[in-house]
Amino acid sequence: MEGPPEDDCCAVCHGPFNLPCRTSCSHWFCGDCILRVWIYGDTLKRCRCPICCCYFSSLTPLEASFDILHDPEATRIMGTVQRYNRVHAAGIKGLVQKMLALPFFIWMTLQDLMDPDKSSSLLFRVRIFALLLGTIYLVSPIEITAIDKSNALNLFECGAFAFVTLMHIIGLYRSGRLARNRNRWIFDRHDD
Repeated sequence: MEGPPEDDCCAVCHGPFNLPCRTSCSHWFCGDCILRVWIYGDTLKRCRCPICCCYFSSLTPLEASFDILHDPEATRIMGTVQRYNRVHAAGIKGLVQKMLALPFFIWMTLQDLMDPDKSSSLLFRVRIFALLLGTIYLVSPIEITAIDKSNALNLFECGAFAFVTLMHIIGLYRSGRLARNRNRWIFDRHDD
């Protein structure tokens, strides 16, 4: 496979290509840069190309750049590229891969819920998930709570709202703590 054009640069970092990957829409990016675009966005969806705004379903790394197997950064990026390709494959194989990647999606959703900038947009998804669980509970013959089944939807919805609120508070605390540590580090550097 031919590599990226010689006189081109990554459209995300505007630097020379580091571990270049080609999208299915034929644009080249640094492997880490395009994966950050995906992870910063919505990991449940295919990534949108920063150049043409098309959703791409696969990333193809330049094989010559991944020859160094002992480089942990290249190994990490290659593993994430493979995960992206597996998760966004089409058909029944893609569905099976999505089910296998469920722990990754749950972890990324929890990370997004703790991000104060993203948590409000995820409230709708968590609420829909809670209503789905409530509906399943309504039609199932199992009784797990002493609450009447007619109030189950309200219980699941309130639980989802409380969960999202708790995750948002944790995210605000974490971002405040990081800001305090960063300010302390800057203040300590000025004292030296």
